Amino acid sequence: MPKTGRPPVIAAEHYPLLTRLAHAQPYSSQSELAQAFHAETGITAHPDTFAKALRLAGIVRVKERAKGSFQPSEARKTSGSTDDHRRPL
Repeated sequence: MPKTGRPPVIAAEHYPLLTRLAHAQPYSSQSELAQAFHAETGITAHPDTFAKALRLAGIVRVKERAKGSFQPSEARKTSGSTDDHRRPL
């Protein structure tokens, strides 16, 4: 007889609810989705477990980068004094 193991906290029957919540609140964080899921079902799960359930439900969460958040590094400014002694005259 095969071992069944521990049943998942968030079962496959909850996936439609997860999908509905994710589509209703597309810009919410994972913790906000977990709170909404808990309010509907009364089930709490570890964030990793919740993330795995979202993945299994086919929900892909993409973090949107804030505008202007990327700042390219400035070019190094040298005085040139260290290279002066290496140049032939």
